[in-house]
Amino acid sequence: MVTLPLLLSILPLAAVFSSAASLQVRENHDCASIQPPQVPGAEILSVIGVQRRVEVAPFPPSPSKPNTTIDICSVNVTLSHMGVNDKVVVSVWLPLPDKWNGRFQATGGGGWAAGTFDLLMGPAALEGYSTAGTDAGVTVDPGSADKWALKEDGTVNYDLLENFASRSIHDMAIVGKAVTESYYKKPANYSYFYGCSNGGRQGMVEAQKYPDDFDGILAGAPAIYWPQFLTSTEWPQVVMQSEKVFPSQCVFEAFRKAGIAACDKLDGVEDGVVSNLDGCEFNPFALVGKKVKCGEESTTITLAQAWVAKKIYDGPKSTAKHALWDVLPVGASYVGLANSTIENGVPKIAPFVIGSSWIRSFLKKDVNFDLSTITYADMPKLFQQSIDEFDKIAGGSNPDLSALKKSGTKLLSWHGLADELIHPQGSIKYRQAVEHRMGGGSEVDNYYRLFLAPGVTHCGIGVNDGAAPIDTLKVLVRWVEKGEAPETMPATATDASGTTTLFTRNLCRYPLVPRYKGGDKNSADSFECAKDFGSHH
Repeated sequence: MVTLPLLLSILPLAAVFSSAASLQVRENHDCASIQPPQVPGAEILSVIGVQRRVEVAPFPPSPSKPNTTIDICSVNVTLSHMGVNDKVVVSVWLPLPDKWNGRFQATGGGGWAAGTFDLLMGPAALEGYSTAGTDAGVTVDPGSADKWALKEDGTVNYDLLENFASRSIHDMAIVGKAVTESYYKKPANYSYFYGCSNGGRQGMVEAQKYPDDFDGILAGAPAIYWPQFLTSTEWPQVVMQSEKVFPSQCVFEAFRKAGIAACDKLDGVEDGVVSNLDGCEFNPFALVGKKVKCGEESTTITLAQAWVAKKIYDGPKSTAKHALWDVLPVGASYVGLANSTIENGVPKIAPFVIGSSWIRSFLKKDVNFDLSTITYADMPKLFQQSIDEFDKIAGGSNPDLSALKKSGTKLLSWHGLADELIHPQGSIKYRQAVEHRMGGGSEVDNYYRLFLAPGVTHCGIGVNDGAAPIDTLKVLVRWVEKGEAPETMPATATDASGTTTLFTRNLCRYPLVPRYKGGDKNSADSFECAKDFGSHH
């Protein structure tokens, strides 16, 4: 079952389309006569512009913040690539001329959706940006690629996969900037990309392949190493199915909290957050025999449950114990990748929808494939197949950023250290690969900076133990437009309502870490960015 929190977690997504009524607005700029843009390798099928009044919900979603109504010129550009039977829609929202801030912002997708449309475009337009989203010519279903992944003959639809993986973002940049210029009668002064999750991957791909599209790229929790990441999401399910043990989320939460308790102090301050993942060693077997309250019931943690938790924490491994991909970070939730369900009294796996679609459609090429048949022995083969068949087209992990360096474009990335879906090690691994390729950390810092957020979930959605970054785009704008390269990124932890600030932090530029200096642990001023956490036992 796909719950809303799960979809919101990987999305930050999209099935949120407004049905705003058309509206006549007095102004000189004609929304109905936007010039068709020139897109290399593509034919423009239609350009439709209408004045609309749209309701904008805050993002990230906040129960305490009201929706806002704004007037926009909404333009849909439909295009088709030469020799490909596709139909791609790029949606562009243009604030009225007196509200435009002179900038363009392309927005990313989530899961198997290439665009989130209203969810990110609304807040961008509200800030005064002309803004765009794309459907890449694939179904706007964040949970599944099953409807478009395969052609009628059962082979992979590489044209649509290329659209999804990279081509559509480049097209969106061209279309969005051209429509912006046609409407306002002058080009945008600066262009930005903003995305998280799959949207973060899209941003990284732009930095690698088309850095001249934007002046600044913000890539949150990027789903780079896409083939490995998606295959790895099946690991917790394989563990539970193989061991025939399906711990409840209440039991898994007990392991998560015990992990935090074991490693919290390693960063010098007890604040309910694991900042020092490298020094963290957690033994799930320490919980065996302990009682846990689950609802009204009390349950005792078993050796079999601890064994499952340990295998999931250790990450995908071959039968020879060779690591296939990243481990679940201590402090990250099991919700999302280690779900199970009960049918007719029998526990069953409940695979992560986005990863299971990958395995069914792209690897097995069978949308009806039964994921419960996957064994430990199958996992190395699935990883290798993923890399062999799809790394080139969809990996998003090329460390050669020569074109980005030359372009002058700035790449700003961040990742939660408690990301339960796309583990932060991927971002760290990629940054290290870029440093190795491009001449070291201080050289790379001129155009690409990474910030890690202890205790923060996937894209910072929902309730976090740690402080999630705020105003990330403003940090990027200052870097691009004023040359103020960020040493820190402001972050805030709030209560469930999103209204009360619990504590603040300044996220540190990688590879620096937040070292506690003493004083109020709820204040960002009590921490400094240092090379290590200091000595703590």
